[in-house]
Amino acid sequence: MQALRPPAQTEPRALDHLIKQSADQILQSWLTAVRADRSIPSAGELEEPLLLDAVPLVLNEILRVIEIDDSKIEHERICSAARHGRERAQEHFEVRELVREYQLLREHIFLHLNGHPENFRGLGTDNRLVVCTRIGQALDEAMRETISAFVEEHMLQLRRLSRTDSLTGLFNHRIFYERLKDELNRARRYDSPLSLVLVDLNDFKSVNDSKGHQFGDHMLVRCAELMRADLRQTDILCRYGGDEFGFILPETTRADALSMMCRLAIDFKELGGREGAPPTFGMSFGLSALPEDQGTVRRMVEAADDRLILAKKKNGIAPILAGGRHPAFA
Repeated sequence: MQALRPPAQTEPRALDHLIKQSADQILQSWLTAVRADRSIPSAGELEEPLLLDAVPLVLNEILRVIEIDDSKIEHERICSAARHGRERAQEHFEVRELVREYQLLREHIFLHLNGHPENFRGLGTDNRLVVCTRIGQALDEAMRETISAFVEEHMLQLRRLSRTDSLTGLFNHRIFYERLKDELNRARRYDSPLSLVLVDLNDFKSVNDSKGHQFGDHMLVRCAELMRADLRQTDILCRYGGDEFGFILPETTRADALSMMCRLAIDFKELGGREGAPPTFGMSFGLSALPEDQGTVRRMVEAADDRLILAKKKNGIAPILAGGRHPAFA
């Protein structure tokens, strides 16, 4: 890279003022262009462009090279700045719009520099060419790195969405069957216990009917939080569908699983009281286990489902609290 001839020196405070002034002017012209550009249809809907948080940081790095003798634009710092705010883009992700914002930023940086030759101070024509080339390379590198980061973040989000329930954050129905198959094979291989529990919220329709669906969603989230708190980190918690949940409990005997679920049922009842749910709110469950319920994934799920249906007919946990035998042992 051709070296720059030393420009006239600028006091640090004057330099900072010049950079801030130039950055503000570029930012305002860029914002106007973004909001007027028809190829960025969301600009009118969003409160601010995707790159708004990053632009001042990028400009600060780029404009400083103009006044500092042979200063190197640090691509890593620019790329880091350009990725700033990418979490906001998860909610509105459009690569074409992101690229267009960068194109407009590039254009308005050079329009500003060409319109303000005094910013080059003592630099000759050759040196101006070196600076412009360096700025262009830095912007192109920043755009490449930023788009890669946005794409990576978006793909991670898509993978999370494909595995989890969007409301509760628990694993979804598909992952439930994948993990159950894996855990069943592992339990057989090492001759270890495994329990499967299907849970259904009692009279959840009355929650929605009497309190509204927003309250119903709130209760589903609170139930998921309670499950995470009550069960172990090694347990696999899933939203099976609607108001049904599935638990895969590795290294857990049938008796231990029953004890865990009875405690959880009591906590659910208390949760309903605290949150203002109808008095009938609670949970019923059915479980199957190895080695007692030897069989396939399908067989274990069917066994747990049959016992869940029986438990609901016998008023959930009430019989066992009265000293009776829970349908999970039927």
